[in-house]
Amino acid sequence: MTTNELREAFQRFYEERGHLRVPGHSLIPPAEDQTTLFIIAGMQPFKPYFLRTKEPPSDRVVSVQPCLRAGGKDNDLDEVGRTDRHCSFFEMMGNFSFGDYYKDEAVDFAWEWVTRVLGLEPERLWATVHEGDPMLELAEDGVAIAAWQRVGIPSERIVRLGKDNFWQAGETGPCGQCTEIFYDRGERYACGDPNCGPGHCDRIMEIYNLVFMAYDLQPGNVLVPLPTPNVDTGNGIERTACVLQDVSSVFDTDGFLVIMDWIERESGVAYNDSQVSQRAHRVLADHGRAVTFLIAEGIEPSNEGRGYICRRLLRRAIYQAKRIGLDGVHRLPAVVIEQMGEAYPMLREHAGQVERIVRAEEEKFSETLARGMKVFEDLAGQEAITADDAFALVATYGFPIELAQELAEERGQALDLDGFRDLMEQHREISRGSGDDTAQQVAAQLVGAGKRATEFVGYSKTDVLTAVLDTAPAGGTRQFVKLEQSPFYAAGGGQVSDRGYLIADGDSEKLDVVEVLKFGDDQVLVVDFSPPHPMLTPGTRVQAVVNWGDRFPTQANHTATHLLHQALRDVLGDHVKQAGSAVRPDKLRFDFTHEHQLTPEQRERVERLVNERVFEAIPVRTYITPIEEARKLGAMMLFGEKYGDEVRVVEIGDYSAELCGGTHVRSTAEIGPFLILSEGSVGSGARRIEAVTAGEAWTVLEGRSKELEDVRVELEQLKREAKKPKQAETGPNILWQDKQGKVFVAEVEGVRGSALRDFSDQVRQREGAAAVVLASTENGKVALVVNLDQSLAELDAVAIVRELGPLIGGGGGGRPTLAEAGGKNVDGVRNALTAGRDRLTAALA
Repeated sequence: MTTNELREAFQRFYEERGHLRVPGHSLIPPAEDQTTLFIIAGMQPFKPYFLRTKEPPSDRVVSVQPCLRAGGKDNDLDEVGRTDRHCSFFEMMGNFSFGDYYKDEAVDFAWEWVTRVLGLEPERLWATVHEGDPMLELAEDGVAIAAWQRVGIPSERIVRLGKDNFWQAGETGPCGQCTEIFYDRGERYACGDPNCGPGHCDRIMEIYNLVFMAYDLQPGNVLVPLPTPNVDTGNGIERTACVLQDVSSVFDTDGFLVIMDWIERESGVAYNDSQVSQRAHRVLADHGRAVTFLIAEGIEPSNEGRGYICRRLLRRAIYQAKRIGLDGVHRLPAVVIEQMGEAYPMLREHAGQVERIVRAEEEKFSETLARGMKVFEDLAGQEAITADDAFALVATYGFPIELAQELAEERGQALDLDGFRDLMEQHREISRGSGDDTAQQVAAQLVGAGKRATEFVGYSKTDVLTAVLDTAPAGGTRQFVKLEQSPFYAAGGGQVSDRGYLIADGDSEKLDVVEVLKFGDDQVLVVDFSPPHPMLTPGTRVQAVVNWGDRFPTQANHTATHLLHQALRDVLGDHVKQAGSAVRPDKLRFDFTHEHQLTPEQRERVERLVNERVFEAIPVRTYITPIEEARKLGAMMLFGEKYGDEVRVVEIGDYSAELCGGTHVRSTAEIGPFLILSEGSVGSGARRIEAVTAGEAWTVLEGRSKELEDVRVELEQLKREAKKPKQAETGPNILWQDKQGKVFVAEVEGVRGSALRDFSDQVRQREGAAAVVLASTENGKVALVVNLDQSLAELDAVAIVRELGPLIGGGGGGRPTLAEAGGKNVDGVRNALTAGRDRLTAALA
């Protein structure tokens, strides 16, 4: 029986027994299910039916569900390629009863299916049952034992097991005892252990799991009976095909045939040539299927959530392809679609998009892999890879830590993973911090257990009379101040902190509030005072005032991001999701998932849609509601964000509804004109829009009007100059250069100051580079310049030039996109250039 025949036969068998055939769900769980990143079992889409929070379309259903186990505790990733049966992506056939039949009938159906339809020999079938659990107050499953004995399995082939036979899809939710059918594949798969039994090795393989879903597992390990007992079953297609077709592994079944043949043909390396080649073929086949399905469903490689799993799967496949000399992994999805497109037509619909996204990720990671492997090979002689080594691989070269673990394990090296994690956390804290770590710790002492929390009143008030609860020195002329009530918004959700001032009771001097530190739902102000003004003390009454000149444009920009988000979905499609934002008084930045640059027409439509909503003067309403109610209303929420039981919804008429804790205008009319300044890439599958509103937009429009007049004048001048003879353009002599990807570095001869800056612009345009580092020496002095394209908003040329400055014996500064350094260490020029190259290449990987 082929895989396609098996898929159809199962559904037809249960249809004939009163089950409604329903289509498989997306790999992404329903919005109300936040327990896993992906669908990990066939029952997961049916949770509301088990809980009876929704009525099922029928009390009996049958489905074939694609599943992915590649993250969290339900993770088969590390086993893929090592065993004959493990896949991260698999298809699960299942029959389900919602309060209809139960254990006896479920066993009868399963026995008839495996013995009569599949033709498996009864004498080679085993069953496992739950032995009971005193902690959960569950007895041995005597009903299941009796049912298996009744259909013909003798007692010696009925095995009692513990937690392996109690099934749950997540930390909480529907669960219950289960019983499994195992098939003895024979002596040639035996491990040699005389005590071998079900699940011990690949000889006696599990093929069918019957779960008796009778409970709802609640926090605290509490079992609450469901309204009705239910049946949830899983019959894996890959394993069942392996048994029916009598092949060694799931990868030898017809369901993988087209893919495995292509890998062998394109690599020129036989599947069973070695353990390395066997694992590479298996990983490529499995991960190729997983990535193809993920991208077809709108999940693109990224550094967070589901996108991170997609990236990890794809990068593992690229590495294994390199091991067997296979180039062009971006061609693999087409082969997967050839193999599975008949059963899943949506793969064919998105074939082009899948290939393009995989190609982009492959090109980017191949450079990272090559650099990282050189460094990794240099560590081969060490007994262990230290935390510092691992951190350098990841932070400097962009090498995935998971891949470093796998490679170290293969050659018997230890890797200090705990130490690496500590270094990464220190790095993140430094990156997040806004000042001295010790000072941050002092501020943190003003909040927490036993401390009264500040009440935030800034949604409705920007000027309040309140009192100081506590204070602490913040260094210099600054002080940490905790208020009883605060109108100041603490940075969060992409929105910057409010600025403003405090005036102490009986005083007239304004004490500037320069920052608002957020600690969970609490906050601490950073206040700047000018001596000889005394520091504030607990109990002092103060007037707290938010700078309205900053707050108003900030909240106008925040509401505009919500309109922009929905407008992008209207124009580009529902695959668009927010991937980050920055909301400031002067402008907004919005990152979103999308593969291609917006066309001029798309950009114009998005801008027009936002402005239409502005001019409609739609009221902006905010309210608190239970999170389940927000989901029912369709409010957009960011995956990975932690939401409480109650959430704040920002609703703009019937056009937009999002979960958001930021400040917003009362009506879209207050936003004023909306103007897109730029749109560009911020990595594979992600784009960034920068825009302005209100007064800033008017300023830009006025400037553009003047620019148009200036351009008209310049064009007249250019027409006159075009008639003059042209002189050949010359530039400084380049002594040494190197280019990796979008990064260009070079040592040039005898040029400094504005000439070096101008030449860096010329080089960036000529080389098509996103980042340029140039250095020049003259009379024992070194000049260095870092020039970044405007699209690299996440990088800071000033920070980079300050890293490189010490290598040439000096320092420097400048703007975020153009910075310079000077020094006297001529011998350090090449070191500075290569360090700049490596730093930028890793950042752009």
